[in-house]
Amino acid sequence: MNGGIEMVKMLGLGLIILFCTLCGMARASSLKSRTQALKKTLLFLHLLSERLSYTLSPLDDIFMSFSADPLLEGLDFIALCDRKLAEHIPFPQAFHESVECCHCPLDKRDRSLLEEVGDVVGASSTANQMEGIALVRANLTEQARAAEEDMNRRARLYTSLGVLSGTAIAIMLI
Repeated sequence: MNGGIEMVKMLGLGLIILFCTLCGMARASSLKSRTQALKKTLLFLHLLSERLSYTLSPLDDIFMSFSADPLLEGLDFIALCDRKLAEHIPFPQAFHESVECCHCPLDKRDRSLLEEVGDVVGASSTANQMEGIALVRANLTEQARAAEEDMNRRARLYTSLGVLSGTAIAIMLI
C-alpha cells in the first residue's frame, strides 16, 4: 500500500517538473514567434512598397493577392484588411482595425508602428507613400533586431528556469 502512494507521489512530482519545463519552453517559443512575425511583417512592407511603386494596382487587389501569398502566412491582419476592403471600408480604418484585431504575436509597440502604414498608404503621392513605408520599415527593423537579441538572450534562460523551478518545487514537496 505504501509503495503505491510513493509511486503516485513520484508521478506527481514528475508532472510538476514537466509542467514547469513546458511553461519555460512556451515562453521561449513566444519570443521566437514574435521575431518571426516581425521578419514577415518586414517582408510584407517590402512587397507593399514594390507593388505601390511598380504597379498601379488598387489596394483591394494588392491585399487580395497578399492574403493568398504563402510567404506572408501567419500575418492574419492582411486577410482581415482584405475582407474589410471588400466591404468597402476605407483603407486607413480597415488597416488600423485589422492590425488591432489580429492574432499575430506582435507587441503593442510593433502594432503601433505598423498602424502608421494605414495613415500613409493611399493618402498621398507615391513618393510620400514610399517614404512613409520606409520609415515604418526602419523602425520595425530596429524592433526585429531588439526582439532577436532578446530571444537569443532569454530563450535559454526561460527554458532553464522552467526546469529548475519545477525541480525546486519537487524537492520542496519531497
